[in-house]
Amino acid sequence: MEKVRIALAQLACEDGQLDDNLTRMDRIIDEHGSSHDVVVFPETYTMGFPSRDICHSLAQSLEGSVVKHLEQKAQEANTTIVTGLYEREDENVYNTTILVGPSGLILSYRKTHLWVGESVRVEAGNKFRSCSWKNTHLGLLICYDIEFPETARTVASLGAELLLVTDGNMHPYGPVHRTAIQARAQENQIFVAMANRVGDDNDGNHYVGGSMISDPYGRIVVEASTDKEEILSSTIDLSMVDESRQHYHYLNERRTNNIKQKLKEDSNGIVEVEI
Repeated sequence: MEKVRIALAQLACEDGQLDDNLTRMDRIIDEHGSSHDVVVFPETYTMGFPSRDICHSLAQSLEGSVVKHLEQKAQEANTTIVTGLYEREDENVYNTTILVGPSGLILSYRKTHLWVGESVRVEAGNKFRSCSWKNTHLGLLICYDIEFPETARTVASLGAELLLVTDGNMHPYGPVHRTAIQARAQENQIFVAMANRVGDDNDGNHYVGGSMISDPYGRIVVEASTDKEEILSSTIDLSMVDESRQHYHYLNERRTNNIKQKLKEDSNGIVEVEI
């Protein structure tokens, strides 16, 4: 499948209000799911960013009611859904993004890089993952993850040609994520699509929208507003991934593998790495 139709659902969210958020998601999926291959929602959109106690009370396993509900919606609309929830495993809770298709749960990813103060609510994940999807490979990242070049580089190294990012980015960091999305796409020669939250929460945070898709050259394909809810729709052509790698291929030509294992320090305090 070369062409993929993507819908980015840039929405306000009600923190801690699971039923209300799922109702809004249902409406978006009913209206846009059947005409798109994938619908992407913001970070932890099913549950928002509530207090630690509410976060832990809402958390559930990937066999729980939220995933089952989304599996049913994906089947009804014959589409793929990307969104986030708080995942419980034993005594631990994670900020997890899931990829759900008509056949069920395809992929889950636990946020590895936690934002300031986020460790009060959740544990950090420790795995990067990709999966086969519609004759391509894709991967997932979450918000702060994209500010680290190594995250997208690792997912791209696993074969991903399309990276889907659930975001909960707030003022004044909008420009940071705009730049990061373009950079992660260009330096890995992949498509990156990001859906961000918009509007205000009860703690005075202002979410800055700017949902967007960047192509393998780092160019912006489509970009949403910074101040209103909207469904951003675009068709991407995955053949551009191979096209962008015809004359140079960053993943194959990099010479910085296993840096930590090759670090050396001499008696004068000079540190070097052999490539």
